[in-house]
Amino acid sequence: MSNQITVTGRIGKDPEIRFTTGGMCVAEFSLADTWGKDDKKKTTWHNCVAFGQLAENIVASVVKGKTVIVSGRYEQDEYTKKDGTKGKTTKLIVDECGPSLRFDRWVCDQTEATMAQVGQVGRRIPAGNPFEDDEPAF
Repeated sequence: MSNQITVTGRIGKDPEIRFTTGGMCVAEFSLADTWGKDDKKKTTWHNCVAFGQLAENIVASVVKGKTVIVSGRYEQDEYTKKDGTKGKTTKLIVDECGPSLRFDRWVCDQTEATMAQVGQVGRRIPAGNPFEDDEPAF
């Protein structure tokens, strides 16, 4: 039985980073999944958590408002509320995250080795093919 989900949405806030006692990077961010038309729009918020190198890459690459595609699995945790009753929270454990190219154009900003939206203030977007080397690799 599989618990795999893919969600396309906008980052709700800049990813927050922390490290476990063992030194593993953890990134947390919210993702807004909006669907429907006009006055019938509905938004579902997903609490996303990524670990390790993926978490570091997410923190370095995405910002609030950017549209991304996130793939992962859901985990549900129980907790005790202040009044003593039980509550549940759901997290999307991220396996993969990347830019959505449906509405935005993205390019590789080699000066920072990060992803930057074309035209973002303060970023120099290289002209031509940024992956083209002067000398062959072989």
